[in-house]
Amino acid sequence: MCHRPATDHSKNLYLGLHLGVERFEAILIDADLQVRFTTVVRYDVDLPEYDTVLGVSRNAEPDEFQVSPVMYVKALDMLLNSLATLGADLHRVVAVAGAAHHYGTVFWSEMGFRRLCGLNSLSRLHEQLNEAAFVPVASPSWVVRSSIRQCYEMEEDVGGSMTMVKVTGSKCFGRLAGPQIRKLNEESPAEYERTVRISLMSSFLSSMLVGSIGSIDYSDGSGMNLLDIGRKTWSKSCLGACAPDLKERLMNPIASNRLQGRIADYFVDRWQFRSDCMVVSATGSSASMLSGLNLPENVLVLLLSTSDKLLMSFKERPQLDDGFVMCHPTNADGYIGLILFRNGSAVRESVCDQLANGDWTQFNEMLSSTPMGNNGNIEVRLDEMEYTPEAKGTLRWDAHIDEMSMEALHGRQQFEDLQTEARAVIEGQIMHRCVVALDAGFKIQKDTKIIALGKSSRNPQILQIVADVFNAPVYTHDDPQITLLGAAYRARYAFYEYREANCNCQRCRIRRGRQPKLTYAQFFRHLPDKLRLAAVPTKGCEAIYNPLIDRCRNMCRVLAAGTNIDESRFRYE
Repeated sequence: MCHRPATDHSKNLYLGLHLGVERFEAILIDADLQVRFTTVVRYDVDLPEYDTVLGVSRNAEPDEFQVSPVMYVKALDMLLNSLATLGADLHRVVAVAGAAHHYGTVFWSEMGFRRLCGLNSLSRLHEQLNEAAFVPVASPSWVVRSSIRQCYEMEEDVGGSMTMVKVTGSKCFGRLAGPQIRKLNEESPAEYERTVRISLMSSFLSSMLVGSIGSIDYSDGSGMNLLDIGRKTWSKSCLGACAPDLKERLMNPIASNRLQGRIADYFVDRWQFRSDCMVVSATGSSASMLSGLNLPENVLVLLLSTSDKLLMSFKERPQLDDGFVMCHPTNADGYIGLILFRNGSAVRESVCDQLANGDWTQFNEMLSSTPMGNNGNIEVRLDEMEYTPEAKGTLRWDAHIDEMSMEALHGRQQFEDLQTEARAVIEGQIMHRCVVALDAGFKIQKDTKIIALGKSSRNPQILQIVADVFNAPVYTHDDPQITLLGAAYRARYAFYEYREANCNCQRCRIRRGRQPKLTYAQFFRHLPDKLRLAAVPTKGCEAIYNPLIDRCRNMCRVLAAGTNIDESRFRYE
């Protein structure tokens, strides 16, 4: 006879959490994947005592962008209190999963470790996990720039930047955990000695939920410059290049679908969670976004925001010399390709200000009044040092410039009219994204889809250019909470994987028959389609843009060749 007390799971709830840079969010979905409750804590507004601007401490030293972990601790309590106030029955929650921003490191003290393992429901969470729980009190945040020297040194110690890419999936960046840990050990060895455990923001969230130090998952651990993503173990050479006795402080990484344990008694006693509520490994924000979309392989996600971003899924590991390769959160054998662009919406807004006085209606009319391909006029505009290529500057080519001529090195000073300039900048940006995606190994085929997200995804003229350049239909997503939904979906699948499909008693085996356990993609194959078709490629676009994309690639190379080598230090930011 089955030892499970009930087989009716229709009243279950699944909790998704997202610890973001500027806010902490929660969502509750039911067994039908319908959203029942959502709530949010905004650090700048709801926690003014921590004096943050965009989630980062206002009083940090130059290049030392920091945040207090205690702020996140207090925000979690506030979040659950808000859900309870809204009327959510937290006793019906059977599984919790989380996501967190990638670029932060938490250093636990011995006192913090002990307090975490003995949380008292009579006191609030932040009263127990206070400043004494962490070493140092302030943790590095995602925009930290002060560990650039450690990036150079780590890459040199392991045999160069390409060796680092081959092992960990990316070059060193100052905002990643590895360089941050090395910096602490070099500059404050006593504080490093006092550190008993080290968490990413995602495993920090898991730790709070289970009342013990949570393990780092493969996917978020891929962005540390420490994990051998092929073997899914800590790289000995990278650990050695980072800090002594680091492996025991990190503990062993685990698969992203693994359970961290059951929810801590603190949440059972204080918020009436059920004692057998499962806590799934929290992962990074980008991985959670892909979990929320549950996309097939031949789909490219283009985030058009402050910093543009490309997200791609691969069955086999790609070679991204200037991006990030991460283990896939829901496909054990798959990988994610993540490429960041510093020159995103700031460039688009700047050119709109210059050409149309900030009037987007007028700017869109300029885009509409010019032909596809802009008569061969292309502008690559990199106001900030770009990641790929490592370049800065502006280069304009018209159809008459010979790529092999000296004239190509400097290009045109300006185009003939404002309309041409407007389309040249936007098309140049989108062609640059296409070049990088193609060079990363993404194949544009007949069934390829582009999913556009972010602020600029609401601009129909920009989306039409995306569709024409990529020669693929462009979709937008109706739900802005994709990352948060991804966490909730992972909680729902974990309950299926570990409870519904995992009982081997005779009654459950008879009920299941010979049906194999469903994969994550199969389980959510009937997920409501929230994609909205926004643009389709114009007939003849491929013949126009293919040669222009090649010219754009060469323009990027020219800019990179002319960039001052001293400025390439910004690659490590």
